[in-house]
Amino acid sequence: MISFAHEPIYGLGPETLPKHLHAIEIGTFIRQGRLEYELGYGYGITQNLTVRIDALINNNAATSIQGVKIKTKFALWRKMSPGVLKRLTAIAAVKLPSTTQYNSNKVTAYTLGLANGYESRKWYYFSDISYTYQQAKLGVQPGANLKYNLVGGIRPIKSDYLKPDLVLLVELNGEYRGVSRLNNVEIDKTNGNTLAVAPGFLFSYRNIMLKGGVQFGIAKTKNIKKFKPNAVVTLEYHF
Repeated sequence: MISFAHEPIYGLGPETLPKHLHAIEIGTFIRQGRLEYELGYGYGITQNLTVRIDALINNNAATSIQGVKIKTKFALWRKMSPGVLKRLTAIAAVKLPSTTQYNSNKVTAYTLGLANGYESRKWYYFSDISYTYQQAKLGVQPGANLKYNLVGGIRPIKSDYLKPDLVLLVELNGEYRGVSRLNNVEIDKTNGNTLAVAPGFLFSYRNIMLKGGVQFGIAKTKNIKKFKPNAVVTLEYHF
């Protein structure tokens, strides 16, 4: 029997796939009036180790791949008790530079992070922190990013595996952006913090899950812009 663990929409989650389980995900993103699509595939190498690849596709002027990300998750700790699952997972990812002609300054991003979660029959809690180092091929070198997220959730109606299941989430998403550099010289007013809130939902039936959310910027420091309002809807299938 295949069932879903639950994860945040915008933050990182601690889920690792069971051994030899496959996951396919198709997502649609709306950012500043533009549509983007993401295709993802995950595979459980062992019970504790999952590898995943995602491709972001832009379909505005001309269809093109905007970036490919390869991500691994390793379960450091897991504790199960009746009706409760607690987990701590290490995450490593690399985002390859875009191959599109529209990106003249290709940026490669390397991410390390930790995510933990508490899942019960009614309540959910997640938190994560990640550090991303960015390396540009030419010109301006973007600063490193530190992301941090807190998530709370509730299952309003308890159900079993054979019935549709709904979980509602509220996320607090934070990001600190480091100083950018040009010719190894710091660029003023390029660092700071920004915060966003994101309500979302997870709706699953057996081995299919529909999930979505809307993110709104709520606070920032003076050198950084707020998160722009955006939305995401994805469909995931496990087999």
